[in-house]
Amino acid sequence: MYRLSTGTMKVAVFQRGHSADHIVEGLKKYGDVDVITISVDEFLPQIIDEPSEYIDENFEAELIIDHMHHGDLTDYLIEIAREKNIPIIVPNKKVKGAITPPVCCSLNLRDFKFGHPEFRVKVKDGRIWEIDVLKGSPCGATWVAAEKIKGMKVEEAIPRIALEVQYLCKAKGGYSISKKKAPLHVAGDVHSNALKKALRK
Repeated sequence: MYRLSTGTMKVAVFQRGHSADHIVEGLKKYGDVDVITISVDEFLPQIIDEPSEYIDENFEAELIIDHMHHGDLTDYLIEIAREKNIPIIVPNKKVKGAITPPVCCSLNLRDFKFGHPEFRVKVKDGRIWEIDVLKGSPCGATWVAAEKIKGMKVEEAIPRIALEVQYLCKAKGGYSISKKKAPLHVAGDVHSNALKKALRK
């Protein structure tokens, strides 16, 4: 199923069922891009020998985001991306040939309005008086969380923006065996650090 929104740059989002609906809606509302949504069945066989039966390679995009959560389909999509010379993002996975951030809001994409958050902040009487989102998470959590901290004391706003983002974030929580931070906590840290950086300017 394909859906196209209005905007300028084309982003193709591949999802399993409705796994990336939050990203699609965030990109449409805040990303200033055209979004093509390609959905595969939520219930898939464990092994897929013919991934071309699930993915039609006849699409155009300047960036691909994969949320299909299936190794065979992801590998096939990476092949298509390589043939088309399109960068592909596969969040929280370690696969060759793709950009693999723990969460999409940790991405450093120069030509897009989404990725690692950037803020412009005005402080008055020790409180967040104004906050503009220059760049944010594709799911839109950055913009929602920024609104929540308006009027807060600066020292309260820094940890609060992390909590607000984590509340909205669909990434996994908990800690891995390697003791690395879970994607959910990475998302929170990315936003609180971005706010700290904006406050130093």
